[in-house]
Formats: sequence, C-alpha cells, structure tokens
Amino acid sequence: MSLISVIIPMKNAEAYVREALDSVLAQAGVSLEVIVVDDGSTDRSAEIVLAIDDPRVRMIPGPRNGIAAAFNSGLAEAKGAFVARCDADDVFPSGRLAWQVEFLEQHPDFGAISGSFTLTSHNGKILGERKSYGGGEDVTPELRRGMGRSHMSAYLFRADLLRRLGGCRTFFVMGEDVDLQLRLSEITEIWYEPRNAYLYRLHNSSITHVQKAAERSFYEGCAVRFQRQRQTRADRKDDLDLGHPPAMPKLRNSQPLTVQQQIQNVLLGQAWAAHGAGYKGEGLSLAWRAWLSDPRKLGALKSVLALAVKPTPTPVR
Repeated sequence: MSLISVIIPMKNAEAYVREALDSVLAQAGVSLEVIVVDDGSTDRSAEIVLAIDDPRVRMIPGPRNGIAAAFNSGLAEAKGAFVARCDADDVFPSGRLAWQVEFLEQHPDFGAISGSFTLTSHNGKILGERKSYGGGEDVTPELRRGMGRSHMSAYLFRADLLRRLGGCRTFFVMGEDVDLQLRLSEITEIWYEPRNAYLYRLHNSSITHVQKAAERSFYEGCAVRFQRQRQTRADRKDDLDLGHPPAMPKLRNSQPLTVQQQIQNVLLGQAWAAHGAGYKGEGLSLAWRAWLSDPRKLGALKSVLALAVKPTPTPVR
C-alpha cells in the first residue's frame, strides 16, 4: 500500500488543530504519515500535537517565513509517494484519501487529483460547497489557461512532481496554492472529481481574513501573469525564475475580506455555476442565501433577481 504524507502547516491553531489531525488520522484504507510544521506558534498548538499518541504523527519546526516555506519544509521531510496538505484549522472528510489514491494508482498519466471543497463556519456548520456540475474531467487545459476550480488542500499530488517543481515558491506570501496548481499543469495531467475532498473553515483569525484583499489579488494576478510568460517565452521562464519579481504596489484603503464577504462571494459564484449547469432552483437558493449572509450588499439581491428571470440551459448530467 502506497504511503501518503499529509503536511499540516500550523501557527496558533490551538482551537482547531486537534480536529484537523483527528480527521486526517481517521482516513480509512490508506497508509499515512502526518507531518505537522509548527511555524512559530505561541499558543498551545504544539502542546496539543505532542499529546497525540500516534506514531504516524511527527512535528518539525517551521522556517517562520510564510505558509509556502512551511509547506516546503514538510515536503522535504515527506517519505510518501503521494502528498496532501491540510491546514491546521480545516478538516478532511471521511474516506477522501482512499478514493484519491485509488484514482492515481489506476491512472499513472495523471500527476494529481482534486475534488470539490465545502465551506464551514468557525464551529463546523456547513455553509456551502464549491463544486462543479457533471462528471469528473481532465482540468489540465483550463489550468493551463490560468483558471483553477479547487483548493490546494483538496488535491492529492505525486510527491516526485512536487519536488520537480521545487514545491511552493516563497515569493508568494499568499496565492502560493494558485501558482503551484498552474505550474503543475504544465508538467502533468490533472483530474477533477466532483466529490467533497476538503472542509474549509472560515473564521476571523484565519490567514484569509487577516490579509488585505488587494494584496491577495496582486499575488494571484502574478501567478497568472507568470504562467503567460512561461507559455510565450522561448526559455519557458517567468520573471520570478529570472530573478526579477514584481514589486508590491502601494496599497490604499485595502482591508481584509470579512467572513461574510467571502461567504457571499463563494455562494454567489456557486449560484451562477448551478444556474449555468441548468439547476435553476439550486442557483436561486444559493443566491438567496448569499444575500441573507450580508443583506447590506445590494449586488447579491440583484443576482437573485437576475437568476430568477434568466433562462436556464439543459441540466448537465
């Protein structure tokens, strides 16, 4: 049975890390090792991990240089043929690794498989699923066009390919997951299966909600721009490869996304995806929930009205 290495970057996650670890250790039918990278926690996170009596779990010190570097530290220690990431405040759904590793073992031409992911509240309440409609498919072409549809932690990767890429690039203070997915699509095929593979917790102390929206947009835009450079230049290198990273622009009046804003954005995106796939009722329900999550935002109410009158295509099967 092939070994799977699950890397958990951790910093001050005492409220959630035990649940994250329990969800990984409960994965049935697979051989596991779990590498927790303690990236400078000042709370009880490390104490909680060390109290877990399971030989599959080990903790290593992190480089304290951001989540990309923390992940790379775990990758350097990983012994598995396959690698997954679980953030210390999130959860793996039951059985997720078993169906992912089965696919990769049966399809050697594919270097990674991703699934859908579900948003939850700070206390685990389901808020909505970010998914695609229809069956599983090869998403390599869309990734090569700079379009991703899932979260890095909903992936299972072949470890040798991650090492071939050098892991995540530490230039990316955030958006390292986008950059990794796009670069990976340039060296292998990637499959997407519309099955829930990750529970992504939204809370005000998570990394997403302490980072400025404009800063995140800058880094994600860099990932796409770098990909275009690699595709159009004869040497297949981008500005970061060549040692010429762009400077962060001066950010004015940029604030972190609130939990409510992110919930609303994801639900609206999923509402339009459902409608486009022919599921009008589901789309309307999602748009209504999006508006209720923050009724002050009239744009969400406009989406409800637009979805109500817009013709629906034939449902995807």
